[in-house]
Formats: sequence, structure tokens, C-alpha cells
Amino acid sequence: MSVEIHPTAIVSDGATIGEGVRIGPYSRVERDVVIGVGCVLESHVLIDRNTTMGEGNFIGHGAVLGSPPQDKKFDPESKTGLILGNNNSFREYCTVNRATGHEADTIIGSGNMFMTTCHIGHNCKVGDETVLSNFAMLAGHVEVQDWAIIGGMVPIPQFTRIGKGSYLGGFSAIRLDLPPFFRAAGFPGGPAGINRVGMERRGVPEESIRAVHRAYKTLYFSKLTQEQALEKIAGESGEIEEIRLLVDFIRHSKIGILRPRSDRGID
Repeated sequence: MSVEIHPTAIVSDGATIGEGVRIGPYSRVERDVVIGVGCVLESHVLIDRNTTMGEGNFIGHGAVLGSPPQDKKFDPESKTGLILGNNNSFREYCTVNRATGHEADTIIGSGNMFMTTCHIGHNCKVGDETVLSNFAMLAGHVEVQDWAIIGGMVPIPQFTRIGKGSYLGGFSAIRLDLPPFFRAAGFPGGPAGINRVGMERRGVPEESIRAVHRAYKTLYFSKLTQEQALEKIAGESGEIEEIRLLVDFIRHSKIGILRPRSDRGID
């Protein structure tokens, strides 16, 4: 497979370009960049230094990947980077910053879709098969786990975690962790049930989905303390993988998890 580089594109001598890569008009690839087999860069794309990209990634018009972090403490001489997996889609004008801090990386997995104008800040960790809708914005040090979906126009503050298989509705605003397999929505955001549709699409057994629903009600509406609720949840369904993930996520939350809004009932 031949490499196609438009005559107006600028590719540094210090970049490594895989087979079958296409680089469009007026795009720029800086030094110390690795672009894997079959990646496509459309027009006016910037891939900044210290970015390593796997295979089959699509980078839309005007996207900027690996740019310096928006952090006053950032040392321009420090070696920090951006690491991408395979088969991600970054649509038009997405921006992804490399990390801040000595030898740190912003890390993105595989199979993710980042819709138009998404932003991923420094030191973020994004898993596999996630979806960030238009204008979704991750501040620094945010973690988005596998299969999570974030709606449009949603800002995620620093150090927040979005759990595996969760769903955060558009135009929401949260300040705490969203547990795995739960839904959240609103401004300010609060829990809004479980992500049944997402679990069904991935083939999660009905027994496990019901266990997650019971856990949701126990956690938020049983009047137990959080630790008492977690002990009850683990005692009833601790052998189920989704429940183990849920309990572990909550117990390791550093900033706390979302709590119900007073105007929202049980879903």
C-alpha cells in the first residue's frame, strides 16, 4: 500500500508514516510522530509532536491532535505525549492535548467516535468503543471507561470518572463520578436510572441487568449509608461481573459519585 501525501501537506523528516496512510491538503505532521497503517488525515489537520497513532484512525478536517496542554505549569521542554489506539474517528475540528508532567501521556484506546468539535484535555484516559457527541469537552485528568456515551454540549471537570457502559445525557453538567452502567442527566446532573439499552446492545444477560437495577435502587433509595449499600449489593449479587465493577468503581472514587436530585424519582 502506497502512502499518499498531498503536495501542500508538510511532513517532518522525524515522523514515521505507515503504509496506506493518506495525508490531505495543508495538513502538518510534526517530528516524533508515528502514524500507523491505513490512517487518513483530511485537510488542515495538525498532528503535533510526540503523538503515537495506531492503525486505521480517521482524522477529520481541521482536527488538532497532540497539541500542548492548556496548563500554566506545562514545561515546553518536557517529553509528554499522546497515545492513540486503532480505528478511532475524530471528526471535524476535534482537539486533543498531550499530557502535562514529566513523561506523562494522554491515552485514548480503540474504536472510539469523537464527533465534531470535541475536546480532550491533558492526561485524560479514554477507553474503547466510547462515543463523545458534538461539543463534549473533557478537562484534564478525566477518565472515560469503555462503552461510555457522553451527550452533546457536556463539560466534564478535572479528575472526574465516567464509568464503563454509562450514559450522560446532552446539555448535562456533573461534578462527581458517574458509576458504571448508570445514566445521568440534567443541569446540575443527577442519576437518571440505568443504561439498559446500552447493556442490551452489548449482550449483557438479563439477570445482570436486573442486578444493576437493584443495585441502583439500593444505592440511592434504600436510606442506607453508601458503605452499607455497597455491602448489601455485593452480598446479594457479588458474583456478577457488572456488580463487581460497579462496587469497585464506587469504593475507589476519590471525589464521590453523583447523588440524586430532589426532583427525580426511581427509574
